[in-house]
Amino acid sequence: MKLGFVDGPTSRWSIQHSSKAFNCHRSYPLLCKKSKHNLYHEQHALLQTLRHGGKAARTSFKQQASATPLITGSPPSVVASFSVWSTPSEQPAGALYSAPLCGRPLPLGAHAESALDAVNFSVFSSSATFISLCLFTEPDLQAGIVTAEIPLNPELNRTGDVWHIMVPGLKPGLLYGYRVSGLHQDGPELEGAGHRHDSSCIVLDPLARSIISRRRYGQLGPDLQFGNPGVLGLMRTWPQAAAPVPSVSSQNGGPGSEEAFDWQGDRPLGLAMEKLVIYEMHVRGFTQDSSSRVSSPGTYQGMIEKLDYLRELGVNAVELLPVQEFNELEYYSQIPGSDAYRFNYWGYSTIGYFAPMSRYSDAAAKGKSGQAVQNEFKTLVRECHRRGIEVILDVVFNHTAEGNDMGPTLSFRGLDNRVYYMLAPGGEYYNYSGCGNTFNCNHPVVRQFIVDCLRYWVLEYHVDGFRFDLASIMTRAHSAWHPTYAQDGSTSDSGQEEQAALGAEEGVAWAAEGLERTVDMEGLDPVDQQAASRPMGAMVDPVTGNMTNGGGVPTGTPLSDPPLIDMISEDPILRGTKLIAEAWDCDGLNQVGAFPHYGGRWSEWNGRFRDVVRNFIKGTDGPWAGDFASAICGSPNLYANSQPHETDWWGNNGGRKWRGGRSPSASVNFITAHDGFTLADLVSYNEKHNEANGEDNRDGESHNCSWNCGEEGINVVKWDVKRLRQRQMRNFMVALLVSHGVPMLHMGDEYGHSKGGNNNTYCHDSTLNWLNWSQALEDATGFQRFTKHMVQLRMRHPELQRSQYVTEREIQWHGEQPNTPDWSESSRLVAFSLNDFRGGGLYVAFNTAHTPRLLNLPRWQGIVWQPLVDSSKVAPYDFLTQDKELSETEVIKARVAASMWTAENVYPVLPWSCIVLEAVPEVKAQIQKSDIPGSASAYQ
Repeated sequence: MKLGFVDGPTSRWSIQHSSKAFNCHRSYPLLCKKSKHNLYHEQHALLQTLRHGGKAARTSFKQQASATPLITGSPPSVVASFSVWSTPSEQPAGALYSAPLCGRPLPLGAHAESALDAVNFSVFSSSATFISLCLFTEPDLQAGIVTAEIPLNPELNRTGDVWHIMVPGLKPGLLYGYRVSGLHQDGPELEGAGHRHDSSCIVLDPLARSIISRRRYGQLGPDLQFGNPGVLGLMRTWPQAAAPVPSVSSQNGGPGSEEAFDWQGDRPLGLAMEKLVIYEMHVRGFTQDSSSRVSSPGTYQGMIEKLDYLRELGVNAVELLPVQEFNELEYYSQIPGSDAYRFNYWGYSTIGYFAPMSRYSDAAAKGKSGQAVQNEFKTLVRECHRRGIEVILDVVFNHTAEGNDMGPTLSFRGLDNRVYYMLAPGGEYYNYSGCGNTFNCNHPVVRQFIVDCLRYWVLEYHVDGFRFDLASIMTRAHSAWHPTYAQDGSTSDSGQEEQAALGAEEGVAWAAEGLERTVDMEGLDPVDQQAASRPMGAMVDPVTGNMTNGGGVPTGTPLSDPPLIDMISEDPILRGTKLIAEAWDCDGLNQVGAFPHYGGRWSEWNGRFRDVVRNFIKGTDGPWAGDFASAICGSPNLYANSQPHETDWWGNNGGRKWRGGRSPSASVNFITAHDGFTLADLVSYNEKHNEANGEDNRDGESHNCSWNCGEEGINVVKWDVKRLRQRQMRNFMVALLVSHGVPMLHMGDEYGHSKGGNNNTYCHDSTLNWLNWSQALEDATGFQRFTKHMVQLRMRHPELQRSQYVTEREIQWHGEQPNTPDWSESSRLVAFSLNDFRGGGLYVAFNTAHTPRLLNLPRWQGIVWQPLVDSSKVAPYDFLTQDKELSETEVIKARVAASMWTAENVYPVLPWSCIVLEAVPEVKAQIQKSDIPGSASAYQ
């Protein structure tokens, strides 16, 4: 092996063997190690000169690039079998670590290598010119300074677009991040659009498994001289964050670790989708109120202490609002006209996709390790499973916390902005999310990142499924940037007039601060031309000038077969998980009923169900009776019918192939959710009242399909208004829980939580959003009891948990007379009977008119209709079942009293009320009645 020089401009290492030249892939770092070591240090110094020397320095270097060192000779045969990644990479040892090794490119992230007492760090960046690993002690992190910095050798610590280094002998308790150099489109030079590298920032590893900055929720960061040179972080609400370096002894809960996690045999529950009753909830809001009386309010630990409440309520799945790392102080500012401050309470602004939200952790608040934070969340999942409750995560892959071009550089932007975000040719951010940026979901690198993330939460944390926020964004075509071949020293990169060739060694620096090299292509074969080219301009349509995905499809176009959704749907690790799409986005794309589901793998939040039920229950004129009947059956008009409505743009175009052929479990039914009115406010307000948000009531949805029952506001005096509201809340709960599909309740609705008419409480960390345990347990109105029994009713009636749509044999529709339904636009009555074909069934009727109705019941041989639910009655007689409120004798007496109606096969339904009757054998009913001494048979 010999080091030589060749004439002519070239910028790649090659190994010459016979007359054939091979590109020197970075898997051969042993070649001429000493010479490369010298070159590395020389070129690192040169990089600094070029970085600060301006155009003159770069021009001078370009003129000197006519002779480039090459390694010639036969490659050593030992390379193929030698563990290249465990060899030294020429950086010296430091006070906190031993001499670094080359490391390996996969897996991405930081992983302990116990055999070498080392940690391997690996991060993707296709456009960085230089990367260094930054290490912190926690005191230094709080002070905004780097404790130690290890520059990565671009020859020895880079494979393809992955930068990697293995560091042995790391002191315990360290944290890490990366300093990344490269192009920035707003830099002093004319540089490539779309690049936003900033070497003044230390960015997070996208695969960081824990993130530490502030340790307590709502706590401001240290008061530093932010903005001064050498001081990291943006402000007290955005102090520098870093990821804990994995402990070699405790990696993955290894043997002998004090932090090893014991799953105690936990396995996936594997509940069928149609069997679920989902409870949408907020981890902090669940126990933050002092009335929770838990040891650690607002934490995973606090939630664990209250899980028995959920088990008693009867739900068997929780859908957690975002628990991936976010900054709750992102919006922190005083709300105008108030002493309160604005928070990012809901958390739909992700920073770290692999990291549990640390400030939801009791362990983090107590100064414990990142592994302890992870273990606390694992304990929550394990304890949910122990109680028969599955865990579904609300995930946000449509945008990140980095926002638009004015936002902070936290991670993805500083590593590879062109790859991770959907960009226009000039580098502007597409904003389908309404939050400033759009994650470039269908880019090959990004979609692999997303799938790896989902796998990680399933394998590492045993979660059971995911709800995807604004999932329609995940179906849009990505933006792509392509290599262009500079001919005769020119470049076609838009807005870039010159490039500097930094070609001494590939990867050390293709450019000073990212200037892309100019290479004379004359005489190079196509393979060498491709090797000598670099990603440059945007892939635009030559006619329209619009950004494309590289395949001719305009960026942002909804794809009929989106690669990301395909990958998730067919992934073997994710095969048993629940996948729920919020099938719309902020640019008007609505895919409800035709989200790409790949054989029914996906369910959808059914916003149509919400609107239909709201309109029918409040008694609105229109086609609501028929639509309500369809909603009761699991919305077959959306999920079974292959013919889209003429107004359904997506269903008539790219979504046509996904229409129809699905089951009721495709529909996740809800009436309220975290954004919008609570159930109590839905029946108490005609208009939103968001003044507390400080935006002059301009924010939030104005079209709520709500009715205040006669008086605006939650604190009414009139008794009749209060009673009507209680009826309406029960009507909504019955409609939700007798409908086919998958019902979802929102936290607090089970007892009637009010937010004072505020339908957009995203910014309030206060009692507006916190569950009030005193109100829930006192249950003054009996609504919490009613909700619990309705959930139990659903659980014990398989005919309500359907995997197939009902047929005319199983369901019959009625009016005031059996089998005579009224589907007119003035109809206020929907009634049906549902046969379970085991000798039982249900009769359900909703009267949303202002007048009572006397209904004739269908006659079933040997069956008596026994009253179970009547929303017009005062608790506890609204639900007749034996519990601590009603004895068995009281239940029987109430049913005997109702037999004056049922004996005649009729039943009255008061205005704005609903009933549920249960089919029981006539003999059983007679036995129950005979248990009351002195009673005469009312069934004879």
